[in-house]
Amino acid sequence: MNMRLRLSRSDLLTVAGVAYRPVEVQADAITLERSDQPGITQSFSHAEIHELLRSSDTRYQAGYFDFARSRDRQNRPVDLLAELEDEARSIVLWRQAICDSVLKLEQDGRVARTYASVTAILPALDYEVRRKSGQIGTDAGGRRAGAKLVTRKLPCAKTILRWLRAYENGGYDPLALLPRTHRSGNRGLRWCHRTEAMVSEVIEIYASTQRPTKRQAVADTRNRIKSENLRRRADGQTELALPSGRSLLRRLSQANPYYIHARRWGIDAANRKFNLFETGVETLFPGERVEMDENRLDVISLLTVSGVLDHLPPEQVERLKGRRWLYVAKDAATKCILALRLANTPNAQDAIRALRDVFHDRTLYAQAASCESPRDQVAGIGTLVTDQGSAFISEEFRAVAASLGLTMHFPPAGLPQMRGNIESFFRTLGHKLMPLLSGRTFFNPVQRADYPSEQLACLDDDDLIRILLTLVVDIYHNEPHGSPKDETPAHCWKRLASEQGLLPVPDGLVLRKAFGRPMMRRLRGDGVLFAGLSYSCDALREALLHSPERDVEVRADLFDLDWIAVKVGSIWHAATCNHRGFDGMRYSDWQEASRALRLKHRRAAALSEDLVQRAVARISEANRAAVLRMQLTPFHVTDADVARNEKALHFSLTSSTEKLTGQSSGADPLAEGIEILPLSQSAPIPGPACTNGLSKDKPPSSAATWSFDDE
Repeated sequence: MNMRLRLSRSDLLTVAGVAYRPVEVQADAITLERSDQPGITQSFSHAEIHELLRSSDTRYQAGYFDFARSRDRQNRPVDLLAELEDEARSIVLWRQAICDSVLKLEQDGRVARTYASVTAILPALDYEVRRKSGQIGTDAGGRRAGAKLVTRKLPCAKTILRWLRAYENGGYDPLALLPRTHRSGNRGLRWCHRTEAMVSEVIEIYASTQRPTKRQAVADTRNRIKSENLRRRADGQTELALPSGRSLLRRLSQANPYYIHARRWGIDAANRKFNLFETGVETLFPGERVEMDENRLDVISLLTVSGVLDHLPPEQVERLKGRRWLYVAKDAATKCILALRLANTPNAQDAIRALRDVFHDRTLYAQAASCESPRDQVAGIGTLVTDQGSAFISEEFRAVAASLGLTMHFPPAGLPQMRGNIESFFRTLGHKLMPLLSGRTFFNPVQRADYPSEQLACLDDDDLIRILLTLVVDIYHNEPHGSPKDETPAHCWKRLASEQGLLPVPDGLVLRKAFGRPMMRRLRGDGVLFAGLSYSCDALREALLHSPERDVEVRADLFDLDWIAVKVGSIWHAATCNHRGFDGMRYSDWQEASRALRLKHRRAAALSEDLVQRAVARISEANRAAVLRMQLTPFHVTDADVARNEKALHFSLTSSTEKLTGQSSGADPLAEGIEILPLSQSAPIPGPACTNGLSKDKPPSSAATWSFDDE
């Protein structure tokens, strides 16, 4: 842009709170000097100065350092004419019209600056002022008959000349003609200093933790002054003036409202009441800022799983009623809910599980709740923001977050606006969902009144998680949330994911090391055992041959039993399952299949992989959905359940040759068979003589028991 600005040395340019004055204006640059530190200069181009003038933190005042304006600036209550009220602005413009008209008549030689000359031209001056004020129409038709015209009577010649001198001395600035009535009035003390001090005590009396009323504070203050006057009268001193109640109320209304509320209700309450609303932290892409929090649901539910209540007496059912806690993780950029989990009480383990839910696809959970929309919002986390609750500041949770490489922020307590995204979701639950549920407890006992929450409680954990998932997936993610484009969170996630990209999710080994439960396993010939399945890798095979240490640490992902993490020495490795068909299989499905196999094949010494796969396939979708929903409730699979089920899950499974040896079998299943010879041609099998008195045709039956860990 080819632009050149005209600035003078009397101008003032304030940039980001720093005052400058132009010292040199050239064709290509403008040199500015700091007004508070002369000698420090900075050069800008004309285009840069033009852009600065358009910003919000730049101020330009022409002629600021002029002698006339700087002298008159102290007497001006405002800087611009537009800041005045309508009546004051009208008077200033009328006086300016008088001064401009006198200057024009003086230029034409029709008036001199004497009282007699100005008095003689008052009629002509009145006409000129009315014309400049727009009271005399310039068009042919003029004003419509009956229109109201506001006219002002001209002052005397002495006043006109005084205004003219002030107008000229003020650099022809209209504000130089502003009446000085704003400075009128008694600005001194209304009472003596002792009375003023006692009057000011009304603020301290009212700003008390006892929270007296204003009338009580005023009456107490007046009684104190009366008591002081009685003492002074007894000592022969001058009595103090007794202010009226209205005067004390006016003094009380002038007190600092933040100070009053903080003294009466506390600092935290004052911070919440006088909170400044902001737009929050700016985020550019999904996962950049994720907020987590816990909240106790405002509804009384049955603290059990479905079907249990049918077999319990009514008095025991009443004992199972209570309020669940809800853990939620929300993305700040898109407003999408990334994790949703019920808990019995606030604890670190459920908080960790909620964090784990952020990193895997939760569409199966949505389908288990019969939701129509997908729930595939998966991304890494840049910054994790939580409150200072015991679950989040625990060593377990902070250790998991640090292992994942997350940056954690703990805003100060008592400032929920620092986590406005997650707090707004809880407010949405309270206003949109809770009024639809039976057994709600409302926000406080006053609103609850006589509502029989305990008697109407009928929802169990399965019902609660169904309702919450439906609200989030089908309603919350598909409703606009006040964005400028009225964009839904689901659409915003897709748009920002395609435009800005997503943070990568931690790899499987990191997830297993961070979220997996540490377990020690004995090294075997086929690797290590977990959940009745054997896992192996090259590192385990080498350790079996050369390492004297026979115990290794393992960590597993209960959502994928295909491989686990094993620690050999000081290095972690991925050990894959030796059996086919466990890719992506969840621990809950394998537990259900094992239960069915245990009932049907109690006496079987070994089970084939195909038999296991058929058992898994027979698990109904209804049962899978119920188990999935249960994983989001306090009845999920815990670490204690995994340890307790280890023995129950022990089956002798035929291992896959492909996974153990890394070789695939040929197309002909008989090509690698064993040659069977007739009995006469077969060599006798050497062995010890039978000394236990049993027949050689009947093999001895072993009475010793065995387990899956036997070598």
